[in-house]
Amino acid sequence: MALITFPTFVSSAYYLHIPLFLIILLLALFSSSSAAEISYDDHCSSVVPQSMATSLRFGSAIFISNGYFSGGGDLFRSDSGFNGSSSFQFHSTYLHKTRSPGTYQVAGTLSFHDSIQTYLTFNAFGFWSESTGKLCMVGDGGFRQPEPQHLGEPLYLSAVLKLDFPKTSNITSSLVSGSLQSWDPAGSPNHFDPIWLSAYAQNGYDYTMIPQANSSCSPRRFEEESLGFEPASTCSFLHSHMHGRTYRLGGSLGFSSRYMAFNMICQQDGMLHLSIGFSNVSSRYENIASEISLVGEGYWDRSRNQLCLLACRILKGRNSKANYSVGDCTIGLSLWVPAAMTLQSRSNIVGRIWSNKNTNDVGYFSTISFQSLGSHMNTIPGPIKYKYTSIDSVRSSCSATGGATRGKRRYPNGRSPGDMGFSISLKDDGGRRGWGQARVLSIGDTYYGDGDTAMAPAESSASAADLVEMDDEHHSTIRNVSYAISYKFISVPSDEFLEIAAEGIYDAASGTLCMRGCRFLDSIDCEILIKIQLRPLDPKAGEHISGTISSTRNKRDSLFFHPIDVSSDHMYESEAVDSMWRMDVEIAMALVSLTLSCICIRSQILHSKKHPEALPSMSIAMLVLLVLGYMIPSVLNFEALFVTRKRQNVLLRSGGWIEVNETIVRVMSTVAFFLSFRLLQVAWSPRSPEESKRQRAALMVCLPLYFAGGLLIWLLQLQGWEELISYAGLVVDGFLLPQIILNICRNSRGNTLTAFFYLGITIIRAMPHLYDLYRAHRYVPHVSSSYIYASDDGNYYSSMWDLIAPCQGFVFAVIIYVQQR
Repeated sequence: MALITFPTFVSSAYYLHIPLFLIILLLALFSSSSAAEISYDDHCSSVVPQSMATSLRFGSAIFISNGYFSGGGDLFRSDSGFNGSSSFQFHSTYLHKTRSPGTYQVAGTLSFHDSIQTYLTFNAFGFWSESTGKLCMVGDGGFRQPEPQHLGEPLYLSAVLKLDFPKTSNITSSLVSGSLQSWDPAGSPNHFDPIWLSAYAQNGYDYTMIPQANSSCSPRRFEEESLGFEPASTCSFLHSHMHGRTYRLGGSLGFSSRYMAFNMICQQDGMLHLSIGFSNVSSRYENIASEISLVGEGYWDRSRNQLCLLACRILKGRNSKANYSVGDCTIGLSLWVPAAMTLQSRSNIVGRIWSNKNTNDVGYFSTISFQSLGSHMNTIPGPIKYKYTSIDSVRSSCSATGGATRGKRRYPNGRSPGDMGFSISLKDDGGRRGWGQARVLSIGDTYYGDGDTAMAPAESSASAADLVEMDDEHHSTIRNVSYAISYKFISVPSDEFLEIAAEGIYDAASGTLCMRGCRFLDSIDCEILIKIQLRPLDPKAGEHISGTISSTRNKRDSLFFHPIDVSSDHMYESEAVDSMWRMDVEIAMALVSLTLSCICIRSQILHSKKHPEALPSMSIAMLVLLVLGYMIPSVLNFEALFVTRKRQNVLLRSGGWIEVNETIVRVMSTVAFFLSFRLLQVAWSPRSPEESKRQRAALMVCLPLYFAGGLLIWLLQLQGWEELISYAGLVVDGFLLPQIILNICRNSRGNTLTAFFYLGITIIRAMPHLYDLYRAHRYVPHVSSSYIYASDDGNYYSSMWDLIAPCQGFVFAVIIYVQQR
């Protein structure tokens, strides 16, 4: 769609105002300086004769958006980065009256771009004739080459712009057409093939087809209930829900297209005029004036709660690549907003297109339907309901589901959409993997739409007794549910998501979800069975949501597909509350642990200053291990100070508070690192050759032990550096080993280390393992990335290591105590 507007010009009383006239001349000279080498008279005098400006008007007086272009040769080849969604824009930087009546001086910018970036910007200066509708401009611009090998190398081009557009328009005279032609001769490096421009003008629009639209729409009745709107909100609703939205076609208008989109302008009285583009890809559409596009006008009929519109085909001329016209205004269109959702109708806007021609006329096509992609129901005013239509057939297919497990485990009661909706991972028989989302639309008689808030009651074709079944023994229910499932496979190059509408039953006693699904392809395929087993509320390690999406068709059927395995690690709301509480506790434990570490290290620093004779007896290897123990987590988590970690959806509801606390923990860890490094610096004092020899001897005993352990871990686990980092954490747990060996080498009996230091650090290193034992029994190991205290990316945490590491630490502490006695 293109929009062109014109200003109310300045009064002629200003014509002789000398300062204003000087400003006009300066602006004209400045704007045309880039085009000084291109003569306007040589290329445009026969189109619009040049004239002297007499008034000044600032602002964007002419504006064209989403124009369509073709040509350009090598500039816009498909391998240069442009795609089918490429378009152009034009806006004027100023527009002046001139001495020639009806002729205006114009300066403006023409830009060509795709959905990602702009490639060519052209600054032009020229004149527009109001009487003939001709615009001619000259100028130059820079072309940004998209190929990686030429990225950042602009190409400067000079060209002549010629456009035809009227001052006012109606549906048959609203097409803007023209060209941009190179000024440089053929063979020149800066020469390019002509670029043909087309757009749909909306300036001063005159509605001429409202009566025909009303006559065409009147006999078209529909049975389903639809929603209406207050007169004041009609245009805002139509623009927000129609402009640029994707619609799926349920038939053919005589050409091959699966999707369409509206570009529109709506007046406050409910009248609107628009262009309609078509494509076979839901994310890309042909622009206005392509060979498969329509223009139309219509109005919102408040008495019948539907849009009535009459559209015309865009016809391409034979003599010019930019010559388009409007004709064949025999296409009717109507759309409405359904008041109820069903299995086969999930769109917030539906409609149909038909031909007003006779059956035997050329261009006639059968009535086809269309529907919008996605629901977005929370933005629709009015009571939306869900109507169950396939519950009986689902019950017959799922009668035996979950009977063996009823009552043995606890599952979500089916009342919370937060528990029932989840993200999914996919895998099919061919090894393809993908991901998607299973979103709840309704549970029982409550409709939720796009959110977690109830919107309206649902309706069922089944009897009230069949709607909900009570299980007296287990006090659970079987509930009717409806879902919207969207997914895509990673190996598929398209960005489009496949969509399945589903409805069925949920058994809260067994946690089984069984539904019938419908895929919306070129035709509707409703022979799909979906069975999903939810994870218990008291899960065991390794349990997760699992299920299948399978086709019930014969394998020879063209719509048959092989079963798709579905899994999810979704966190229930009750688990989320527990996890948030656990994370708060872990943050507090981490802060206390780091604070105590700082106190313990500080006490050893003070002890060393009071007893400098003890410095040679301190093991340098022990202090290096201690420094590494605080440095490794700081290095691993440094990026997290600036980048928020990805977590489960429910953990993001913390509003960033958890991330703030994590940052405080890392800051405290950094403080502990610097204190331990300061202790190492204090202990690194001049030593006698004999003391240095003993330090090296103790190190030579420790290094082979550490190397042998690391090599064994590497060979057994074969998981790369992550395992070695965890092994390093285990080595730090036994940080007293080098001190024990040094004491043996030098037969030391002095109080080299304070009890507060070696026993305190030992307890601090043992506490994460003891806590992990408790956490494994109290919490399900569901989201390991949420572990703040005793995180498995810095040490070994398992039932075995959680016992070995503390026992090892306390044994070493006892040995140090005995040695120092």
